[in-house]
Amino acid sequence: MHDFLWHDEKGDESALVSKLLKDGRDADAFLQLGGRLRKNAQALANELRTPAHGESLFELLAHSWALAAATVLLGKGAHRAAAERAKNAIASASIGVCANAGCFEFVQEWEGGRIDFAAYTKKLAGFLEPKGVVNTSQFRRMLNAVYEFGVNWNVVASQAEQALAARTAIEGAAWCLLASVSIRELLGSPPKFPAREFAEIVERIVRRI
Repeated sequence: MHDFLWHDEKGDESALVSKLLKDGRDADAFLQLGGRLRKNAQALANELRTPAHGESLFELLAHSWALAAATVLLGKGAHRAAAERAKNAIASASIGVCANAGCFEFVQEWEGGRIDFAAYTKKLAGFLEPKGVVNTSQFRRMLNAVYEFGVNWNVVASQAEQALAARTAIEGAAWCLLASVSIRELLGSPPKFPAREFAEIVERIVRRI
């Protein structure tokens, strides 16, 4: 879906939509989300080619899936993998903030290896603060904490410590996902799915741990 939306990949759009909606229905049922994921995915898929709707569908599904996968992995005792999934979710959410705030060049610097993640989030926070976004330093610190769990795992820690680290990464990622939506709302470029329903999806997923 990422390549279809942003890299102009040629393919069967109807087949892609059908697969995404099936995955959304299956995830909604498995996670017991009460139709929230399924209904919002359907609404966005109807206008997949509209840039904002396609982006929002990607975020709704990818971020929900990543967070849910982290909880499943945690339940299986795969603590490091759970933290990595949480890290992937917040990295993607931060990119969405940059893209909609008008500072995508920070993403390009980070992904291009010119700066590390901590420098990237520092630049993002510095960019957001003059725009009236409060607690940007808190947002930056939480992004960094979750990312750090995902890339620098303490393999010699006790199983209890590793389990708590994975739980912390998941809960921190959930907070970052909701904070990123709030920031975009303040900037006037919110996702095209209802923020309240997304919050309910995230909360229900986190309850699984």
